[in-house]
Amino acid sequence: MPITAETTQLSLAEQIEEEILAGDLAPGSHLAEVKLAQRFGVSRTPLRQALAKLAEMGWVRLVPNVGAFVREIPAREVAELFHVREQLEGLAAELLASHWNDELSARLQGLADAYREHRLAGRYYETRMANCLFHRAIVDASGCEALAETVTRMRLILRSEMARHPFEPQLGQTPPDAAVTHYDLLDALASGQPRQAREAAVRHLEQVRVRLLGLG
Repeated sequence: MPITAETTQLSLAEQIEEEILAGDLAPGSHLAEVKLAQRFGVSRTPLRQALAKLAEMGWVRLVPNVGAFVREIPAREVAELFHVREQLEGLAAELLASHWNDELSARLQGLADAYREHRLAGRYYETRMANCLFHRAIVDASGCEALAETVTRMRLILRSEMARHPFEPQLGQTPPDAAVTHYDLLDALASGQPRQAREAAVRHLEQVRVRLLGLG
């Protein structure tokens, strides 16, 4: 792909987005243009364009005459994000259970194991990304392109992960064996019972939502 102003803007936005997801840029933190421009080796014009793009995507809040800030997600929005995820991923699990096979089982088992391994090791960013990969794999494997496109366009899974940042110190105190894992959901998918799979996906995300809001 040729380097253009548009691709530079997108690359910058992706790099800043990744730092937000990693927790390196915490919710509420000021995104100082001069420092960011120096760090990324760009002028302030493409940086401002990237920040505007991130604002459109819901990662950044722009305050006129003040600057850009990593967006903080209020408890109400956390609840909304997970309510929407419960329904969409419940549908994805229902569809997936109807064509479950050994290949899907092995792939999702591997992703679930990776999540648990990172969780036990206390690797914050890797845990978040492993969780994203697991849930995204269910949506993608559902076979419903409209569903996958909706989740992608809303950046629903990533935004939900970002919503967890302020709660991570308390969540990290949960004994690993008591933390929510993906194995019950895998069992439900493997059952071949679409309704059971849907209920398990909804219950899984509801557990996360209740834990987050209970800590807030």
